This record gives sequence, C-alpha cells and structure tokens, in this order.
Amino acid sequence: MKKNMKMLMTAGLAVTIAFSGTTASFAEEAGESASGGSKTIVMIPKVEGITFFSMAAEGAQKAGEDLGVNVIYDGPSTPSADDQVALIEKYVEEGVDAICVSPNDMAEVGAALLAAQEEGVTVLDWDSQCGEAVTTASIYNVHDQEFGEHMVDKLVEFMGTEGQYAIITGGMDAANLNTWIDYGRRYAEVEYPDLELVAIPIPTDEDEEKAYKITKTLLESYPDLKGILGYSTPTAPGCARAIQEMGLQDQVSLVANGMEVDCEEYRADGSLDCGCLWDVEKLGYLTIATAKYLLDGNELDDSFKVEGIDSLTVSENGHNVFYTEIGNDF
Repeated sequence: MKKNMKMLMTAGLAVTIAFSGTTASFAEEAGESASGGSKTIVMIPKVEGITFFSMAAEGAQKAGEDLGVNVIYDGPSTPSADDQVALIEKYVEEGVDAICVSPNDMAEVGAALLAAQEEGVTVLDWDSQCGEAVTTASIYNVHDQEFGEHMVDKLVEFMGTEGQYAIITGGMDAANLNTWIDYGRRYAEVEYPDLELVAIPIPTDEDEEKAYKITKTLLESYPDLKGILGYSTPTAPGCARAIQEMGLQDQVSLVANGMEVDCEEYRADGSLDCGCLWDVEKLGYLTIATAKYLLDGNELDDSFKVEGIDSLTVSENGHNVFYTEIGNDF
C-alpha cells in the first residue's frame, strides 16, 4: 500500500486514511459502506505536500460533501508520471466512476487516461492538460494565452521594458506551464524587444528548495539580471527567499505563481513583486462538480453552472471548462 495518506471524502462521512497497511474507515463506523451507492471520483495531483494541491483537495472535499459523491484524493510524493499512471491503473481496476488528474507528463499519463476511458471511466485532466483525444473534459485554471502575456506585462511593470530576465519553472513536461511560458516568450519578443532572456526555462521539479538554490546560482551568474518569471507555486517563495537573502529586492524583480499564504513575508519586503494565481479551492471544487455533471449524463455547454463560480466558461466544442481568464494578482 502506498505510504502517502489518502483521503476518501463522502458527504462528510466517508473519510478513509490508509497508512502502514492499516485502514481506518469512518464511513464503516457510521454504518455505511464507503461507496454508499453513490459515484466515486478520484482526484490525482501532480504531487502531494505543496499548498496548491492541498487547497485544491479541500475544494474537492467540499464539492463531495455538497454534491453527494465520494471523493478520493491520492497523489505521488514526487512529481512522477510513472506513479500517476500506477494510481490510474489501480483505480480503474477498483472500478471507480471518474478519475481527474493533473498530469506530470501529457504523453505518458494521457495514454493511461485513454486506457481508462476505454474501460468506461470518465476521465478529466485539471490544472495541466493531456489533450482532448484522451479525456472526457479538461478543467483549465485560466485562458493560457491571456495568462502568459499577463505575467510578462506584470514583470515589465516592475523591472521596466529592457534588461536581462530569466524563467524558472516547475516540471519541464508540465503542459500548462510550458504553454504559459511559450505564449509569454513570443509576446515578449514582439512587445518588449529590449528584454533579453538569459537562460532557457530552468526546472525545479515543483520543489521550493530547488527554486531557492537555482535562483541563487542565477543571481551569482548574471549580476545584471533584472527580472525573474516563476512558473508553478513553489517558485514564488523559493525564488523570493534567494532575492531576500542576497538583499536584491531593489535590483531584481520577481513575478511568479504562488500561494499568498506562502508569500506574505516576501511581499512585505519586496522580494516578491507580484504573485499571480487564482482561488485554488474553487478550482478543486469545479473539477469535482464537472465530473459529477458528466457522470449524471449531461453534456458541457454554456448552460453548465456551478454555484459560487461566476467566472467559468465552456469552450464551443463542449470539452474545455475555464475557471477564470487571468486569475488574481497579489
């Protein structure tokens, strides 16, 4: 059994924690089976243990309670596509109704999702995408082009329209991060031709400590560096800590994805100039609500609404659900 803690959340009753080969089922203690005759939806993050995915899990739990579905939250301890594939295969074998995954690698995880779909499982990707050919629906955090360009505009707002900048990212195979970066780079080349990208996007494997160390190395290697764009939420506190430690708040501008709760100290002293994100709990809620809507036999179109989420839109082909356009800055 995986050593990671699993949460089975069902209408406030079914919470199952598996560890060290022992299972404690509060649903059984309440006199109900975990399935309870309702639908079971699995939510798989890129990695457990970071604030972004923990908050998405909280939103998913709330959706399970509100909508009367069983929600299993389970993910790898490192951002591993192989581990995600193993989880998908496990839950297909167990006969769950839907699987929602934020893929670490669109090709590898996409193949597993296609196989799951062929077994009759409703499959969604969320946060990052595998492609329409292998999923029933996709939940997008934001509109990719608008968000990628917005982050560049925010960096220029703080560092100016000329000078050296660098890009630090999460995982090199994360489709959402790569898409934002690609849109942003092309936009910068046209709109801000005096910006100089000094390094190809550098991966941190969704690790704050790696983001910190990479940023220190960049700042030492490029003494004229004026700006950093950080993609994936561990980059905001990780990169900011290096800037703070080196006393470069007034010299280097940082615009990055981040959780506000992780960044209060760095925003206060200017180590982080701007954080770019969205309400992650609502993203988790939307993912489960969409899966439930599909399991109930509905098709996605403009009539699809989720209480408390006024910003969502659905693509014309009824496959992509967008949570928001560019999110919220802090």
